[in-house]
Amino acid sequence: MNHLERYLWKSVLSSILLTWLSLTLLDRFFAFLAELGDVSPDTQYGNVQALYYILMGTPKLLYDYFPTATLIGSLLGLGNLAANSELTAMRAAGISIHQIVGMTLKLGLVLVVMVFVLGEWVAPHTELAASSFKLRMQQKQLAIGNQGIWIKDGNRIINISKLWSEKKMEGLAIYTINPEAGRIDTITHAARAERDATGWVLYELTRKVIQTDGVRQETLAQVHEDKLIPEQVLSIAAVKPNQLAASELADFIKHQRDNELNSKRFEQAFWQHFTTPLSTLVMLIIAAPFVFSFQRNAGAGQRIFIGILIGIVFFLFNRMFGSVGIVYGIPPLLSAALPLLVFLVGGVWMLQRLR
Repeated sequence: MNHLERYLWKSVLSSILLTWLSLTLLDRFFAFLAELGDVSPDTQYGNVQALYYILMGTPKLLYDYFPTATLIGSLLGLGNLAANSELTAMRAAGISIHQIVGMTLKLGLVLVVMVFVLGEWVAPHTELAASSFKLRMQQKQLAIGNQGIWIKDGNRIINISKLWSEKKMEGLAIYTINPEAGRIDTITHAARAERDATGWVLYELTRKVIQTDGVRQETLAQVHEDKLIPEQVLSIAAVKPNQLAASELADFIKHQRDNELNSKRFEQAFWQHFTTPLSTLVMLIIAAPFVFSFQRNAGAGQRIFIGILIGIVFFLFNRMFGSVGIVYGIPPLLSAALPLLVFLVGGVWMLQRLR
């Protein structure tokens, strides 16, 4: 990396990081104000817990905001260089617009890796931990953690290792508590449970009944239960795509396909784990034509406005096409990648028009 490239990176990266931080802080401030509505003196969920919940959800927001922050930040960073005639000096020294864009895209590749790591190994886990923390503090009958889903229903505590849908689960353990004795008197394990029209069917069931004179055990191929878990609790506990990493989504999609279940929503989320980081490069490509077209004629306010406008259009187009793709059966890869490709083609076309 030469001195010029290092200087360009420093200017663009500092603006991107400042924009990223500003967008996130603004969002988290208003999110905290909204979250105060859930604070209740009847539970352990107070102001401090609400703040902790908001902070735990920040990595997901950082991930979501990064493409927009990249666009606005690169407009400001390159715009400052243009306003100080530094881009003009670079071009006078024989460096072409495409070379300047190329140096910026090298920075973009580093940012792509960073955003992918954030979206794959950090954001899904903190999002899940935040949801579990809030449920626990609100004294709800549900908790989600590394050991699966825990549900309290009356005198029963239920643990689910894998909840594939609201109609199918695997690795079920039910602990029945004797309230008078204050101890567990029955432990039931089932390999899987499936919902039918009349209730739940538990397969490969083992039940241990703890008695004063010992433990009695029985094994059954299947057992029918009219009621197993309250529906409203199950709907909250059901797997959400934004709480899964790409590797976890791949396993989930495979299971859905193997069982001939609809996996479109999860396939869409899977491909977005790759298109979201790549959109960072596209935002850098889009920013360049606006900077070189306006050069010194546009102020920071105009560049911020342009960046926010394009960012909103990209966000809405991405969200709309994702929903349309699921409804009308468009291949998830296409519906996830098409908004990115449209903006990429537009950015390259604008670059080619520059002299």
